[in-house]
Amino acid sequence: MANRLTHYRAGMLLLLALMCTPSLFAQATRPDRTDGGESDKGPALTERERATHALNRMAFGPRPGQVERVMEIGVEKWMRQQLDPTSIDDVYVDEFITEHAKTLSMTSGEIFRKYRPPYTPYANNNPTRAEREKRRQEQQERNRMEAEVEKELRDSVYHRAVFSERQFQEIIVAFWREHLSIDQQKDEVGLLANNWEEEVIRRFAFGKFEHLLLSSARHPAMLVYLDNIVSQKPLTDSEQRLVDRFEDRKNVPRSVRALQRQRGLNENYARELMELHSLGVDREYTQRDVTELARVFTGWTARWTGEGDRYDQNGDYTFYFNQNVHDERDKVVLGSRLRGGGEDQGIMVIRALAKHKYTADFVARKLCAYLLRDEPSEELVAEVTKVFRKTDGDLTKVYEAIVFSDDFFYRQNHRVKFKTPFEFVVSSIRATGAEVDGYEQIDRALTLMGQPTYRCPDPTGWYDTKEAWLDPGVLVYRWTFAMDLAGNRLSGMRVPDALLANLPAKQLKEKIANQILPAGLNDRTSRIIDEELGRNPSAEQMLATMLGSPDFQQQ
Repeated sequence: MANRLTHYRAGMLLLLALMCTPSLFAQATRPDRTDGGESDKGPALTERERATHALNRMAFGPRPGQVERVMEIGVEKWMRQQLDPTSIDDVYVDEFITEHAKTLSMTSGEIFRKYRPPYTPYANNNPTRAEREKRRQEQQERNRMEAEVEKELRDSVYHRAVFSERQFQEIIVAFWREHLSIDQQKDEVGLLANNWEEEVIRRFAFGKFEHLLLSSARHPAMLVYLDNIVSQKPLTDSEQRLVDRFEDRKNVPRSVRALQRQRGLNENYARELMELHSLGVDREYTQRDVTELARVFTGWTARWTGEGDRYDQNGDYTFYFNQNVHDERDKVVLGSRLRGGGEDQGIMVIRALAKHKYTADFVARKLCAYLLRDEPSEELVAEVTKVFRKTDGDLTKVYEAIVFSDDFFYRQNHRVKFKTPFEFVVSSIRATGAEVDGYEQIDRALTLMGQPTYRCPDPTGWYDTKEAWLDPGVLVYRWTFAMDLAGNRLSGMRVPDALLANLPAKQLKEKIANQILPAGLNDRTSRIIDEELGRNPSAEQMLATMLGSPDFQQQ
């Protein structure tokens, strides 16, 4: 215990020393320069730097020896392979998913039937104490099973991010997971998110944006998360007067009772569809456009479907268009008059939004910021936007336009992105080559760092820019994770003994730096490490220091 406290004390002192050196942390936080002029390009990257850069942007950082392997096959060839994930064998990950994440191959209906079984009905309206106790136990079991479903999804996300050979696929899936964010903690989303991950995000991440957007709009997970499942046409003035007339009466006609049950219009999905999923913020639409668009999507809901009975729970739980609560009146959205209504009207609007010039700019800009730098050059954004529109939203072509642009390997874009907690934790495990038998500690660490997977409380999703994460209070949790990983104090994870073998200080520093920081160790970081760790640092201290350094936070 005393030894561990000593490591923590030394670690915190070193962290403070690093954080209190402005010129050092400034490298991870320096203002972005976006004029794109020749003078900003800097010296050309070395081949090793190019390989490391590609592995930090198109993967969650290199695993031991991977920089050398990428250099051997050629950086551009490796990049081309990553752009075609189906061509890459990923049997190790496939085996894990088959064995440990069976719910990912299940339909939503199958998950509901297995993990949310019906309650034992009460004999009458006055349940006995024994019946109430049985109901309580059944609720506990349902909670446990739902938590199991949610954990399977998160574990699959972590396992794929750490071990998949299709690393660029995981990078891109992580992007769309936040762009089209849903929260496991909202209502039934915890039971719907597993199918969402497979059938929406992964299925369309390398396809057309239009198909991705339409699939997300019609999936029960999004319909539940953004409340469109309960959105119904607003009452007409005459219907509202009829409801008001019978408000205090005992004998209410059945037709009026039906009107009283109507929940009315919900604008959540319509608003986020324009603001977060397609056009972007403040792109010439008004509150009236939001309301009108919400009317378009009335009746877009979900329910059980079966072969014999459309409410048969032996079928699937999926999208359903409810004509009875759909608003058939004319609407005006973004200046265009939409006659009548129907399900096809909603599909038409989504396709129009997917092809809109603002959508092309918004998605292109966001992807450039994600894959290159927080504030990409306007020239690059314009070029990628042009590709988006020319290819009708072909996402693979859009990714290709970014990673094979001249900007991608400019030195001004090298090591300027600040890792999110997810990127930090995953890249730490990859860099150390740690063996992983369980993912509870990863999930716990990300929760402490403020980025729990599939549990963002806001529909914005988690941000990937440095301003969202460069907080000393949060960085302390990164350092704690680095120390615990280096000291093999995280259950379910173990760093290889060979990495922790003690050597003379100079050799130890060189060995660990070559593996953890293959792009090179900053001179100032190097000097502070020497000053703070002394002449005889342990391998654990040295490894934790490298992982906790500003150099490792950069990508």
